Amino acid sequence: MKREIELRRRAQSLDTLNEAIGAMKSLSAHHFRELRASVEPAREYREGVERIFAGSGASLPAGDSGAGLVVLGGELGLCGAYNARVVALARVKRAEVGPGPTLCVGKRAGALLTRGAMTVDRQYGAPAGTSGIAGLLLRLVEDILTTFVRDRLASVDIVSCRFRGVGVVEPGSTRLLPFRTNRSAAAPPARYVSPRTFANVAAREYLYITLYDLLLDALATEHAARLVATQSAEKWLDERGTTLRRQLAATRREASTQEVIEITSRR
Repeated sequence: MKREIELRRRAQSLDTLNEAIGAMKSLSAHHFRELRASVEPAREYREGVERIFAGSGASLPAGDSGAGLVVLGGELGLCGAYNARVVALARVKRAEVGPGPTLCVGKRAGALLTRGAMTVDRQYGAPAGTSGIAGLLLRLVEDILTTFVRDRLASVDIVSCRFRGVGVVEPGSTRLLPFRTNRSAAAPPARYVSPRTFANVAAREYLYITLYDLLLDALATEHAARLVATQSAEKWLDERGTTLRRQLAATRREASTQEVIEITSRR
C-alpha cells in the first residue's frame, strides 16, 4: 500500500511539473514569434538610420584608457548552455581587449560573470519580449555614451548571440564605439537644428537601433534555446511518467493478487 501511495504521489508531481514546463514552452514560443516578427521592420529602420548617420558628420573618437564591454546575456532559466556560452566569450573578449568597465544585461549572465571573478560594473534586468526593450535601451545607450566619454575609453564591444536558427547558440562580438563619419555634401541639410545637434541625434539613434537589433536577436536566441530545452524536458517527463504509471499498475495488480491469495487462504 505504501509503495502504491508513493508511486501515485510521484506520478502526480510529474504531471504538475509537466504542466509547468508546457506553460514555459508556450510562453517562450509566444515571445519568440513576437521577436522574430519585429526583426524585418527593425532592420529596415536600421538601414535608413545608417544612411543618414553615414553622412551626418557624427564622431566619437577613441580615448586611451581601457575598453568597455557590454554583455547581452539572459534572464531566463532552462535555456541549456545559452548564458554559459555568452559569458565564456565575454571572458575571452575581456582578455583580448584588456581592462575596462563591463555592463551586463541579464541577471543570470551577470551572476556567471561574477562567479568567474569578472567584475560587473553595471547590471540590467533583461526584458522577456519586445515590450521591455525600449525602456532598457534608453538607459543602456545613455550609460554607454556617458562611460565612453567620461572614462576616455578606447573602444566598446558588444558580446551577444545573433539568431542562427532554433537550437543554435553562437555568440559573437560587435564593435560599437568609437566611430567617425564625414559630413556628406550630398546629404540633405538639417532643418530647424544646427549640424552639430543633428549629428548628435543621428549618433544616438544609430547606437539605439544597433543595440535594438542586437537585443532582438539575443532574446530570440534565448527563447529558442528554452524551446529546445523544454521540449527535451517534456519528452523526459513523458517517458518517466509512462514508466511510473506502469509501475503503479503493476503494484496494484500485485496488491489485488495478494488480497485474493489471503482471502482464499482463509477459507
